[in-house]
This record gives sequence, structure tokens and C-alpha cells, in this order.
Amino acid sequence: PPMNPNAGDARGLEFPLDWPGRVLARADAPAVPEAIRQALRAFGLAAEPVRANASSGGAYVSYSVSVIVPDRHTFEAMTYALSRIDGVRMVL
Repeated sequence: PPMNPNAGDARGLEFPLDWPGRVLARADAPAVPEAIRQALRAFGLAAEPVRANASSGGAYVSYSVSVIVPDRHTFEAMTYALSRIDGVRMVL
């Protein structure tokens, strides 16, 4: 039988994926939450970034986002787009 393109892969991800993401950004980049909303909207996803932890020195802050990602292509493109936001340091 043909393989299901949404089945698990070597990284153990199965789609659709309920992704509890974290975006780590510079604390002095106040436009990041809106940029996260816009990036997700571009993929037909909606989530409100919730400010989570700040780093001990206060230089970085993390935002939690929770979305259901339909497929691997969307996941890879979405995480890349989030990583390209000005002020973002890491997408987890």
C-alpha cells in the first residue's frame, strides 16, 4: 500500500501536529508578538502568542504559541518564517 504522507517520520512527528511552540526573542523587540500572529496567519493558522518566561538577565523573553499544523511542509515553512522575524533568536 502507498505510504501515508502524514505518517510519522524519522523525527517522530505525526501530522496533523498539535504544536506547543516557543519563540525566544529579544526583550527589546516589542513588535514580535504581532509578527508571530502575521506569520501564522500566512499559513492559515491562528494563535495568540502568550508571553512566558524572561531570561534571568532580562534580555530575552519567550512566547508560547499553540497551533495544529496540518502537514510537514507547513510545519517547516512556518517554523522557518517564525525564525526569520526580526528580534527572534530561536524557535522551539
